[in-house]
Amino acid sequence: MRCVFASLTQLKLSGLNLPDVLRAIVFSMASLSASGAMAQSAATEDCAALRDISVVLSVVTEQFYDKRFNGLDWSAEVAAAIEATQCSDSTRQVAERVNQLLSRLDASHTALYSQDDLDYWGLNSLFHFDGLDAYTLPFAGVWATATGDRWFARHVLNGSAAESAGIKEGDELISLNGEPFNPVGFVAGINRLQVSSDAQTVREITVDAPVQSVMRAFVDASAASARVLDLQAIGKRIAYYRIWAARDQIQRDFQNAMDGFAEEDIDALIVDLRGGFGGTSEDYLSSVRFMRVQKPVPVFFLIDDSVRSGKELLAAIVKRDKLGTLVGSNTAGYYLSGRMNRLLDERYFLYVAVGTFPTPGTGEIEGVGVAPDIEVAPCRQHCNGSDPILDRVLQLIIEQPDSAELSAQ
Repeated sequence: MRCVFASLTQLKLSGLNLPDVLRAIVFSMASLSASGAMAQSAATEDCAALRDISVVLSVVTEQFYDKRFNGLDWSAEVAAAIEATQCSDSTRQVAERVNQLLSRLDASHTALYSQDDLDYWGLNSLFHFDGLDAYTLPFAGVWATATGDRWFARHVLNGSAAESAGIKEGDELISLNGEPFNPVGFVAGINRLQVSSDAQTVREITVDAPVQSVMRAFVDASAASARVLDLQAIGKRIAYYRIWAARDQIQRDFQNAMDGFAEEDIDALIVDLRGGFGGTSEDYLSSVRFMRVQKPVPVFFLIDDSVRSGKELLAAIVKRDKLGTLVGSNTAGYYLSGRMNRLLDERYFLYVAVGTFPTPGTGEIEGVGVAPDIEVAPCRQHCNGSDPILDRVLQLIIEQPDSAELSAQ
């Protein structure tokens, strides 16, 4: 790496701008490859990580919407990232190094994902519009996030194999098939997991993971979420639907569910926006508006920092138009327009912020998010099956007189 790129600083000091520097790097690697010397050819192949990071950062430099790069000396930052890259770095390590730099841009929708990351598979399937069965992998329906080297179930999809196996949101995911847990480590068919709901007891479960795209799982989970909770002890019936992502099938199913709820004898409606992806438009709220006319019951929207992008727009419009009560914690504040790039034989998915979205009278969202009307801290770890945000809403509904409309408290 040092021999190939020793002149990086010299190139930079020679007056070339950053894209020229990056092109020079790639050209240098191509020249080595074309030299015909076996040693040089092998060295070039060994330096795939350097080629990768150079290509990725060149795309970011060209596409990122803020040409001041958040006040950074971008050329120097890129040079330092390239100089720190080792030829032995894996695609995961390249992504980690790039993301360390991209995080300093302080912009949403700007990150690099390798195939070791579940977001790689999710975003690729989100941006594949010719059906739901591209970018498949063994996916049991548990979306995990890491705290240090420990993994926790951030979300468990409705009707999924993970839910059927008894995995709850907040469960610690300790091992998978005898190895430390890896969110993309499932195999097709039966998997053995060790999980803990309370940080004290460990239970072993089996999960039959189907091969599917993440978007297929989100579409199925949205449909499976529709239900009416019949609290017979207090005589309350509560309609519930969870929007996992934006897709025509999900919007149609949501509309059908709202139509069905309007015909039911319900006392309240809960729309859960947490988890999954954004991309939703204001059109998703049309069915809620119509149902409120037909059946004027209290409506609650569940939010937290997993609510991003288009679903943040929904939350902001709910607040603006007083369509319901937002319960939970602040949304993510991810509202820039992003451009997707499939790079280097699709070994990477690069998301780059390329502009801003208008906020229709809702106030700033990017970097700010949408605040709840009723704040409830979410549980992230060892929740023992509890959901404080949903529990708080159910308590509010139980406490309400039958015909009263709840206002924000």
